[in-house]
Amino acid sequence: MFKKLLAGLLAASLVLSLASCNNGGGETSSTESTGGDSSAAESTGGNEGGDGKYSGTLTIWDGDPSRAPTGDAYKAYFAEKYPNLEFKFEMKTENTYQSALSSAFGANQGPDVFWNWGTKNGILESIVAEDYVMPLTNIADMSLFEKDGEKTMISNICYVDDTLYGVPTAAIDTRTIYYNKDIFEQHGYKPSTSLADFEAMCDQMLADGIIPLTVAATEFSSLFHVYDFILCAVEGGPQFVKDTEAGTAKMNDPRGVAALEKYMSWKDKGYFSTASTGNDASAAVLEFAQGGTAMIICGSWLLSNVKSANESLNFDVYKLANEEDNKTYSCVTANGAYSIAANTQNLDNAKMFINWMCTAEAQKTWMDAMNSVPGIPEVEAADPIATEIGTSDEQISGYYELLSGTAENGTPNKVYEENWVPLWNGQITVQSSLWMLFPSSRMLLNN
Repeated sequence: MFKKLLAGLLAASLVLSLASCNNGGGETSSTESTGGDSSAAESTGGNEGGDGKYSGTLTIWDGDPSRAPTGDAYKAYFAEKYPNLEFKFEMKTENTYQSALSSAFGANQGPDVFWNWGTKNGILESIVAEDYVMPLTNIADMSLFEKDGEKTMISNICYVDDTLYGVPTAAIDTRTIYYNKDIFEQHGYKPSTSLADFEAMCDQMLADGIIPLTVAATEFSSLFHVYDFILCAVEGGPQFVKDTEAGTAKMNDPRGVAALEKYMSWKDKGYFSTASTGNDASAAVLEFAQGGTAMIICGSWLLSNVKSANESLNFDVYKLANEEDNKTYSCVTANGAYSIAANTQNLDNAKMFINWMCTAEAQKTWMDAMNSVPGIPEVEAADPIATEIGTSDEQISGYYELLSGTAENGTPNKVYEENWVPLWNGQITVQSSLWMLFPSSRMLLNN
């Protein structure tokens, strides 16, 4: 049933091509909705008109600076809708987000509402276990996301032990290659769906003094997103993902090993820029957008960041077909969720925001700000590039999220996460990394 719901949801989406804030805990990113100190209040009060029903403060935290555009979109919306409401939007860094939330909540501080990855990486489960998250079962109307009352791929990540703790940001996340059309045209490179042609083109780029690719190699998430992308293109990759989902494939399956070895061969050949090793997502996007590389492999959710990094950038989506069956595959995952802090002192405002996020209007506001690929038919993509990203012959699950489904004690992905950067830096090998992964997970290795 779940797979049937997933298929239907994705097909439909392609047819219609944030307690008073005490600024507690964690490192705050310099990237936020207004570009200033993210601990400063983003006040929306003082406007004429609008609805005066809500006043006081609403503070929202996010753990990924790439979603800063949503803060601007919310600020504009609430300034008009609720002029007496003081809106604050704060960005935190991904690698310190869980500790920032726990520290703030433990000191009875922090946000009213916070974005999270749902159950994809164990953070939500951990802070739920600390009683820092308010159940939303009697607050949120999930009918926009669960039309027949059953969980879907998009909403499933919002539940911990079958209790609702979040409202989804209903986008489909996938992995993509963006390419600089001007560089391609100037040097006569032709986009081809063939994996062999792609590798030959990268070889020619190196011969021409052009760096093919960049990646955010300081971030495990960016590194495994490239792995997902390669799995979609190599022989046996898609079936390996499907078999993993069915519980019949192990982590050191030869098909998975071959894809990982292909990945490392691209690095060894020099396909990725030397700057990649020190890049976070923002730096990788900037490197590509400023012409430092011809292409970038990254998440679909970075589309708005690529555009804002260089408004005159002439770029498009590069598609690779699978070398075995010539079909285009995309690894898709749910995006994330908004949750209410259990210690909020602004409960009415927090409920208002959560209920708003249960509407198509709010979801479109979020997706338009991020140029995301919609995962519900009620919202159409605002950007044709987003539509193109979401188009493929077949959607399959993201490998990391499949591993998350094998969780024991909530966070089995820690070892997996900690292997990616050492693997990239040459501190471990493909084989040793595979044997080090998941020592306590049901995703056992083949003997």
